[in-house]
Amino acid sequence: MEFSKYGVTLQRLTEDKIELVRRWRNDPKISQYMEYREHITADMQKKWFAKVDNDQNYYFIICYKGQEIGLTNVKDVDLTAKTGEGGIFIYEDSYLNTDVPFRVIFALNDFCFDELKLESMVAHIMSDNKRAIDFNVLLGYKESPETPSDAAKLTYTLCKNDYFKQRDRFAKVLIRG
Repeated sequence: MEFSKYGVTLQRLTEDKIELVRRWRNDPKISQYMEYREHITADMQKKWFAKVDNDQNYYFIICYKGQEIGLTNVKDVDLTAKTGEGGIFIYEDSYLNTDVPFRVIFALNDFCFDELKLESMVAHIMSDNKRAIDFNVLLGYKESPETPSDAAKLTYTLCKNDYFKQRDRFAKVLIRG
């Protein structure tokens, strides 16, 4: 399965790519921002993939200009509640401070809201990951009022209508690029 929009292609994660993802996840530049920060073994990765390779989880390799640059996902999809939890990491440093993360997350969110017909997305972000917090707020996510002020992990929610308002602000620039 592939989904292409805004100049990026999201390719459904397949077993032949899980070692690439494991290498990325074990790199301290990525693992420092994850809730699970321990070393991931090949066996652990295989077990994880067997658990998430289903219709409640959509993990995608991010492809940009023919290069595999990271991973994005919507997991724990609940079609009855019309919600899911999103995530992203860009492994290639040269794309971090560009419009590429926006292209990726807009493509993922369009997939979630248009294809899966979700009404909201949730993001759990480590409280020390200021870049991710700022990015998600810019996308229209709002911090959950139930999150304790001293929490290590914060919860943000994005409603479909808020997303489309934010997306429309950026769409002309992203479509041109």
